[in-house]
Amino acid sequence: MNKKITVNVALAIAIIAMTLTFVITMIVSMQIFNSMINVREKEVMYNKLSEMDKSARENYYGEIVNDTLYDYIAAGYVAGMGDADARYYTARQYLEYLNLQNGVLMGIGADVVKDANGYARITRVYSNSPAEEYGLTVNTFITQIGETDVRTLSLSQINSQLLGESGTVILLNVVNATGDDARTIELQRREYEIPSVDAQLLPDNATAYVRISTFNSRTADELKAYLDDWIANVDTLEGIVFDVRDNADGSITGAIRVIDYLCPVGTIASQQNKDGSITTLETSDVNEIDLPMVVLVNGNTSYAAELFATSIREFEKGRVVGARTAGKGTVQCRPVALSDGSAFSYTVGLLLSKNGTSFNGTGITPDVEALLTAEEEANFYIFTVETDPQIRRAVEALDTMIGRNEIALNRTPSSGSASSEATSSSGTSNANSGSAAAPSPDDAGSSAPADASSFPEPEV
Repeated sequence: MNKKITVNVALAIAIIAMTLTFVITMIVSMQIFNSMINVREKEVMYNKLSEMDKSARENYYGEIVNDTLYDYIAAGYVAGMGDADARYYTARQYLEYLNLQNGVLMGIGADVVKDANGYARITRVYSNSPAEEYGLTVNTFITQIGETDVRTLSLSQINSQLLGESGTVILLNVVNATGDDARTIELQRREYEIPSVDAQLLPDNATAYVRISTFNSRTADELKAYLDDWIANVDTLEGIVFDVRDNADGSITGAIRVIDYLCPVGTIASQQNKDGSITTLETSDVNEIDLPMVVLVNGNTSYAAELFATSIREFEKGRVVGARTAGKGTVQCRPVALSDGSAFSYTVGLLLSKNGTSFNGTGITPDVEALLTAEEEANFYIFTVETDPQIRRAVEALDTMIGRNEIALNRTPSSGSASSEATSSSGTSNANSGSAAAPSPDDAGSSAPADASSFPEPEV
């Protein structure tokens, strides 16, 4: 009897062993097959590049700079993915991206725009920066960088040259607003902080104006410092106007932190994955700022700022004023760092707002349309908070919400975050605006750039 049991056990063990061997063999075979497929695909890619490289190095009249070549190959790969929102960062741009996440840049410390005459007009000087220490002021013109006339440069090229490694020197020809006092100055670039939030109380002491230039890891704390102080000390505060015009890209995580601070409990954002499943990205707690709000947007309001604007509306905190937004509503992975210091990111899902809707490709239609005329758009940089016609319209909308005037809104708020209804884009974007603190990105879907200075600027 014992002998029979022993034989049965041995037989069972043998069968199990054969089954496991078969399964393992199949798994290994599949992995080998898959690796062979990948190897073949890689061989096709590498062979093509190798053939091109061999021919060029043997016959090209000029000189090939390897670092530049490798950047363009990587940029070409990203462009070839077919992902309009994928980004490639050179080593320098990736460092700038990481610094921007912490509200820090290296450069001279001034924002500029291209003036009507083609020169770079300073619109902001940052505290504790080389520009401030030298005494540069708003409305000073930069006419020449080194030996180059700035009229021959694009805004992104100007910003690229104003930024640079700490300790490097830049020569600028500058002239004041009246056209006299022209001089050549030498500045040494260094690290300086760039606040993402600028805020003030309007003269009535009842309205807070808050400009958010980008969303990063410090935005929520910067905003909280302003609002906590006002709520504690200003009894007359009745509402807030948020200005996110020209706030492009930014950090979704940074925007979510701000939304959580302002809005009541509920889902803030979700991600629709490739297989159709939905993943909740973040929810808001019960704490909120109990004040009416208006969000001012334009055609350059994009990505994180669009999520912010539609969240204020969908959480029923306020209304959106301005012009239809850009319509970038995808979720990108965190930049993947590469061995040479460069990095790239790509789309991993579709961004959904609180109500489960997408603004990708359609943008957000404002509740109250506020456009600039052609003349106003051409001279946008001369406006102040008090004279900007779009800010005035946003304040009027806030006044109506809280019953401070009798001005009727020209349409009721939509329940969704986007609409296919056509909206004029006149005056919704400042094509000549820009900043050394937050460079404007080139179109993500474009092919490899024509020169190194035109690589896409970092997403923040």
